[in-house]
Amino acid sequence: MIKVAQLGQVFVKATRFQHPESVEIDRSGIRHDRDFALVEANNGFVSSERHGDFFPLSFDFDAANDSLSLTLPDGLVIQGPAAATGPSWDYNHFTIRTFTVSEVEGPWAKVLSDFAGRPIRLVRCLSSGTAIDILPVTFVTTGSLRRLSRELGAPVEAARFRAGLVLDNVIEHEEDGWDGRLIRIGAATLKVRSAVPRCQITGMDPLGGARDLDVMKTLVRYREKQAYPDGLLAGYETPGFATYAEVIEPGTVRLGDTVILLS
Repeated sequence: MIKVAQLGQVFVKATRFQHPESVEIDRSGIRHDRDFALVEANNGFVSSERHGDFFPLSFDFDAANDSLSLTLPDGLVIQGPAAATGPSWDYNHFTIRTFTVSEVEGPWAKVLSDFAGRPIRLVRCLSSGTAIDILPVTFVTTGSLRRLSRELGAPVEAARFRAGLVLDNVIEHEEDGWDGRLIRIGAATLKVRSAVPRCQITGMDPLGGARDLDVMKTLVRYREKQAYPDGLLAGYETPGFATYAEVIEPGTVRLGDTVILLS
């Protein structure tokens, strides 16, 4: 029997991955997942190569009060507004999607810039689907993580793949054969799509951000290359690990929920 072993979400893209006990999945994915993002002085999102710089930062979002709290590595907690009251602009993300974003004013620009040693601002994503790059949901299985760990010769945490759902399944890479299948997880129904083409972020420690494992080298050796779904970024292929999914029926998903493969 396949069950939900772990849940994951991150309110601010590129910061510490969180592990709640339950999530609400709507048409755009896990609710509030990547609602916010960090931008550089040029108004562009922090590049994937620099995501590890911000993994030590832990953000929490209080939707009822529309506020954010940030826990810094030294334990200091900064609280402030989450409302998008600053300048707005459109950001084109690698021609995949265009986001409308607006700066979140308050203490964030100073705190983030002081931490990074360069100008960094916090923005809220106003477009549907927030700052999720491709499809609304990704999941990874414990069986596939065990296989990767064996190939690599070291433990590999699920958080390196920043997937919303970690499914406990003893069969290694069984999900490779689920493309097009519907799966029922808790009260939500998802349609499985292709594997996720990976990048060098997987080699970063999900807590401290340092590059400590050559995950990509191992994936190149034993996993087939995978293109993005629906013709996005044509010609771009890297080894696939974890799986994309679309939302067919929204609903609540909790730790321990059973996963049912439908027709």
